[in-house]
Amino acid sequence: MKRTIILFISACLLQSLYSCKGRTQEAQVKMPVVTVKVSPLTKGDIGNEVSFNGTSVYLMRNAVVSPIAGYITKVDVRYGDEVSKGRPLFEIQTKERKALQGGNEQNADFGTVVVNAPAEGFINDLTVSEPGIYVAEGSQLCSVLNNRDLMIKVNVPFEYHSYVRAGEKCRICLSDNSVIDGTVSRVLPLVDEASQTQTALIKPETGRSLPEKLNMIVKFTGKKHLQTFLVSKSSLMTDETQSQFWVMRVESGNRAIKVPVDRGIENDSIVEISSPALNIDDRIIKDGAYGLPDSSIIETAK
Repeated sequence: MKRTIILFISACLLQSLYSCKGRTQEAQVKMPVVTVKVSPLTKGDIGNEVSFNGTSVYLMRNAVVSPIAGYITKVDVRYGDEVSKGRPLFEIQTKERKALQGGNEQNADFGTVVVNAPAEGFINDLTVSEPGIYVAEGSQLCSVLNNRDLMIKVNVPFEYHSYVRAGEKCRICLSDNSVIDGTVSRVLPLVDEASQTQTALIKPETGRSLPEKLNMIVKFTGKKHLQTFLVSKSSLMTDETQSQFWVMRVESGNRAIKVPVDRGIENDSIVEISSPALNIDDRIIKDGAYGLPDSSIIETAK
């Protein structure tokens, strides 16, 4: 009887051991392996950016006005024409000259005035496009825009005035995804009472011709940190309240370890890790870290 009890207990123990071993192996088999993309930690320079809406404007507008009252007898220009300085644009006759038409006046030029372009540029605001119209003295006939005086107009909130100063460099992002460099030409010493913004005029550094009233984004770089640790923005994880931040560092055995960090300056694509001190050889998960538990087993995507 005693021997039977001992054999029974031994059998139960063996069964228990095999059962535990089986569950352990099953757990190991079922432990998920997550495929991620990994990139090395980098060092570089970074500066925070501020962006403002900008609009292209031609500053130099030369109004073409009628020097006398009379009838438009000739229009030698169309809207959008490129003209040189001194090119004839309009011909005007006084009432007296028009009354003498068909007569035998001795001076054929009596009462006739030719209006020339005051500067080179493009014809804009063409108010008289056909002959026969009577105009008063001083009436505007058109305007000439100097396309070499193109500026980007930006309204800057006063709290950002330290970012936008004369001589500061910036990037001008156009709607066709192209980017050109620019330099602040001047900042007007006036603040709009309602919006509390200052107007800055930016000279684009390009030979490319841009139309007037084109909307764009102008970006300025503020404070800059040199040779600091940088990761892609997709590598930085955070909680729902954005009070805690971390990255997932790949260590031996392809195990992803959660490393709490403090973020510094960031821009559209990268973010500075201000602490703790990391190693340049650290491998950081770039894609696939979202929702990844600490100490997960990973494999890198090829």
